[in-house]
Amino acid sequence: MTNQSLYTTVLVMLSFLVFSNAQQNASPAFDFGKVSPEDISMLHYDKDTVANALVLYEKGVSKIEKNSYGFVVLSTEVTRRIKILKPEGVHEATVEIPLHKSTDNKRKEKFIKAEAISFNDARPGTWLHKKDIFTEHVNENYDLVKFTIPDVKEGTVIDYRYKTESPFLFNFNTWRFQSDLPKLYSEYHTSIPANYKYNIKLTGFQPLHHKESVLKKDCFYFQGVGTADCVVSNYIMKDIPAFKEEDYMISRHNYLSAIDYELETFEGFDGMKKKYTKSWKDVDKEIKYGEEIGKQARKENYFSRLIPSEISEMTTGLEKAKKIYYSLQKELFWNNANYIFTRVDVKEAFDRKSGSHAELNLILLNFLKAEGFKADFMLLSTRDQSLPTKLYPVISEFNYLVVKLDIEDQSYLLDISDKNVLFGMLPFKALNSYGRVMDMENGSYWYDITPLKGNKTMISTQISLSDSRPATIAIQTTSSGYHALSKRNKLRSKSQEEYEESLQDEFDKQGLYELEKYTVDHLESPEDQLAEHYSLVMENDTDAPMIVLYPFIAERITKNPFTLEERTYPVDFGYPFSFIYITAIDLGEHYEIKELPGDKIMKLEDGSAKLTYHTSRNGNVIYINSNLKFSRPIFTATEYGALKKLYTELISLQNKQPVILEKKL
Repeated sequence: MTNQSLYTTVLVMLSFLVFSNAQQNASPAFDFGKVSPEDISMLHYDKDTVANALVLYEKGVSKIEKNSYGFVVLSTEVTRRIKILKPEGVHEATVEIPLHKSTDNKRKEKFIKAEAISFNDARPGTWLHKKDIFTEHVNENYDLVKFTIPDVKEGTVIDYRYKTESPFLFNFNTWRFQSDLPKLYSEYHTSIPANYKYNIKLTGFQPLHHKESVLKKDCFYFQGVGTADCVVSNYIMKDIPAFKEEDYMISRHNYLSAIDYELETFEGFDGMKKKYTKSWKDVDKEIKYGEEIGKQARKENYFSRLIPSEISEMTTGLEKAKKIYYSLQKELFWNNANYIFTRVDVKEAFDRKSGSHAELNLILLNFLKAEGFKADFMLLSTRDQSLPTKLYPVISEFNYLVVKLDIEDQSYLLDISDKNVLFGMLPFKALNSYGRVMDMENGSYWYDITPLKGNKTMISTQISLSDSRPATIAIQTTSSGYHALSKRNKLRSKSQEEYEESLQDEFDKQGLYELEKYTVDHLESPEDQLAEHYSLVMENDTDAPMIVLYPFIAERITKNPFTLEERTYPVDFGYPFSFIYITAIDLGEHYEIKELPGDKIMKLEDGSAKLTYHTSRNGNVIYINSNLKFSRPIFTATEYGALKKLYTELISLQNKQPVILEKKL
């Protein structure tokens, strides 16, 4: 099953067909500004005892209609009731309403009205005053209406509602059923004239309790022009758990239960029909001839004159491609800009030796094409953004650009914006399932992002014990792939002295260890494994009858990243990886084993996640071998419990199960 099929559970094309599911559609009794004694006296929410607040009721109503001036607008009214359960939930009393606007400021969303009230007991509540509603200018794209409901504390119930009007009918409001708070009831009601046709997508994992669409005749009327029927829809979700983020996930917006809209077509009363959702064939043509990135991707003739002779004279093949890649990676610098579709100029970027990630990678593309390589640029969405839908083109969903290079029957994804990324590797932020390759000659196509393999860290530790002096410890770690990339970025962000201080801080948490020397090899050679060497001493009481020794010193894992009782979304590590620990303890002539942890093997049924722990002895030397391996990057929610147990066992082995040595008599 692909990621997209995991995240998108329902897709409906809005049409004039009527569908209905009338069961479980009864709305709870709600009267704005009047609360029940039960709501006031509620102390906690049994289904989520750690929740800071609980949404008791919310409803959104969005309609395409004529406003009081006769203009067609998208009006939206939101009503919400929230119970504050803990002091940490008081911030829910501050409400922010974004108002979008065009860059020329000629069209903008309007704030119409808002009212709010708080209740702390059965007496009349405290109302929000209009003077306490403020509008804040944020940037050229939107303003923010803000207000804070007065007299809110632990135990308070708040009601608020507001209304806005928008001229941007293309962006019909997304309704998020799920949020950081648990909700008892959420309803979204829409009314859309039949001459506006939207693609509607329900995302997330929570089921709808009710959905209904009916056709309302002649609801959209312009005198002397025409009338249209409206599709009136209602969506209800109940008992919605709070969305709780955790490590190893892509953007939460891929998983939140929500309903999204995109305008597909509009048909005027005069019969004029405008298509908004285009085919990829249309988009390909626009990018090739209309968008700046299409033009900037065809500058190979210009750059052919700038290629050094030592490169141009090489035989076309993998080594030549690597030479181009590494020379440009070294020469050019990313300026931290992320724009793709505007302000892209590869000539200027090359002259100043810096540019956006798109400009740098388009320069690489042009160099490769100038030397006869088959290369195209690929658009993708980074891990902190929603995955692009494959159902229809939405160019705004892409925020990153890389190069796809084909050499014979092998393909490589390239990005020179990070100095530590090796050839054929993408930055971690770009490991997000798939992208769209913009082949300007043969048409664009989807391409899966397969993360680089060989992401491994091996930790070799040698501990030598003596009766008369501190124990000496020699550690060597070798890292490859994304493990090496992460360490290179960390090492380059600090001075040698600062990095050694941070290492000593980590050893101090374990106690007794003193870092005497640290060196690193191949820091500037991303094609080679990164090798780190540590020399430590461990103070031990030579008169003590026993030594409690924890054999995992470097790269020790102390915290389980998985703490939820249940996780409804996949675990996404980004890439397959392994940690290999090899420890040798030389007992010398004065110590013997009193207690040693037993062997352990844990794995998923298919073996894609595995933890092994094995001990052996050869003379006076104890060997401890441990391996944590994940052979695929993504695990389903149903496998979450097994992963959680695996990490629990790993942490126990590394932190709670020491080797106990006894001094010989």
